[in-house]
Amino acid sequence: MRASAEQIEIIKASQELRLGQVMKIDACAGSGKTTTLLAVTNANPQKRFLYLAFNRSIADKANQVFPANTRAMTMHSMAYRHFFSSGSRPVLSAIKIDMLHDCFPSKANHELFLMLGRYRDFLISAEHDFPSSEVKKIFELVAEGRLPMPHDHYLKLFQMLSPEEQGLGRRYDCILVDESQDCNPVTLSIINRAACSRIFVGDSHQSIYGFRGAINALARQKADVTLQLTNSFRARQPILDKANLYMKVFMDMLYDGQVPYYPMHSMINEAKLKNKQTACITRTNSALVDLIDEYREKPERVYLVKKPEDVFKTAIAVKEFLFDRRHDFVGEFKFLNRLHSKEELKEYAESTADVEILSAMKIAENYEDDLYELQDVARRMNRPEAPLVLTNAHTSKGLEWHTVRLMDDFPDLGFRYMSCRFNAARFKAGMSPLEQQDERFKDFIQELNLYYVAVTRAQIKLVDMTENAAYQSREAILKHLEECEAAVRKAKDRRKLQKGIEQERDWVAQNARKHHKTSQLRMWETERETILARMRKNIKDCAVSANDFKEFKNLLALGGILLQKRKNGWAYVDFYGRGITDARLGKEFTKEHIMKLLDS
Repeated sequence: MRASAEQIEIIKASQELRLGQVMKIDACAGSGKTTTLLAVTNANPQKRFLYLAFNRSIADKANQVFPANTRAMTMHSMAYRHFFSSGSRPVLSAIKIDMLHDCFPSKANHELFLMLGRYRDFLISAEHDFPSSEVKKIFELVAEGRLPMPHDHYLKLFQMLSPEEQGLGRRYDCILVDESQDCNPVTLSIINRAACSRIFVGDSHQSIYGFRGAINALARQKADVTLQLTNSFRARQPILDKANLYMKVFMDMLYDGQVPYYPMHSMINEAKLKNKQTACITRTNSALVDLIDEYREKPERVYLVKKPEDVFKTAIAVKEFLFDRRHDFVGEFKFLNRLHSKEELKEYAESTADVEILSAMKIAENYEDDLYELQDVARRMNRPEAPLVLTNAHTSKGLEWHTVRLMDDFPDLGFRYMSCRFNAARFKAGMSPLEQQDERFKDFIQELNLYYVAVTRAQIKLVDMTENAAYQSREAILKHLEECEAAVRKAKDRRKLQKGIEQERDWVAQNARKHHKTSQLRMWETERETILARMRKNIKDCAVSANDFKEFKNLLALGGILLQKRKNGWAYVDFYGRGITDARLGKEFTKEHIMKLLDS
């Protein structure tokens, strides 16, 4: 493939890049990012390059095609090799809440959830100092082997080293950061402290891993040289126009022109296209299971991109908990052994923000025992060349197909935008106006980017079954947004009214309880002396009539008085559960006095 004018400009800029300088390339979908980086390494044979890939398969492929002056790896593999290239290796696994119970026995479930959240946030942050003593203790427990080591843990340990200890500036002249929009703060901290030059390349609008801590690093990264790749070699222009429309409208609304959007232009060579597959892209796992069920009769004609175990394992575990009453789980589902009902599981999932469990509950309730057969069907959907492909939006990234069908479980972007606009947002101190806007609309931006990713997987034909398909012009989108704003305002007013009604009802109920308690207290105070006099007489009669302690206790019970042991004596409890200690009744009713009376 001949280099485009944009690619030639990037290659020349790379040759002029000096030590310590930064270049960033904002590249649209299908613009040949990897091809461009390959050309950069070939044009600079005297330089030593480190190519940081998003996952291992991309790194392995890069090592096969890039020249000898380039070494490709993931950031995690680089950190792992630094610590564990020889000697003993740790147990690598995520830390679950149930693993912390023995280490922090005094902590409640919600406290452990918050603690684990602070630990995970620290792992992906650029900070070097522990945010709390509890997070520091988790690090100590991992070092002692009492807790497993998550993959982000050893990456954090690598980030906490000095640049000299990391040695990147000593071994490489330039770092190439592919898919840089998905970098998180800890990764950026490692890269930006290296003494060598850096080239960041990615697509700001394919930042879809916010739930992993990714921060759209490409948009925030400062650079000495900024260039674009706007020519797409993947898709026809009408498909790109659809993505251009939505991105331009919402980018203008979000940032008022402060963050530019560069429209994509098609340079597709349809004569060279060999892929004739059709892909069905869902937004959620539950819709993906529905598609597997729909095509269960002909699995050999279908290819499932996601691993069947990743699709079904959580749903099957939840099904066995809910319907089979299983309580002998091990490994990552061991926490289910502590729960006893659907309500407790839902409460756990909501309190720990576990979206996967909530989705699995829906799948388990829809399919129950049929899940096992569906998983077997999914395992037979294993031919990559099959005419039909099933995937969700996240796993579709980096792939492309002749025809794409977007399923109807993608959210209405207009409603999602307005929901974020009217929701309260918490801003950290020192945030710029643009960062505040990103924070307020972060959920919407993730959905907008997912929609963009899904649309730009299509090469020749796009079948959009989402609600967004109805709005095909700027005017139609803006009119729909007005309707969404009215609906969100109405729903917000309705929720406010309902909240007011509930608060008034709670206030009435609370005052009624106070009045009831006050009435009971007055009644008790009025009757108190009468009750105590009756209780004293009963106790005296029982003590005089009984021959031993057992008989005394039984006679009390027959008279409606229970004897309870306390730390420093007894308490007498009447039929209504009203109790009073022996000392308060009087000296002659204390444990010592009664026992002497029984012994005499």
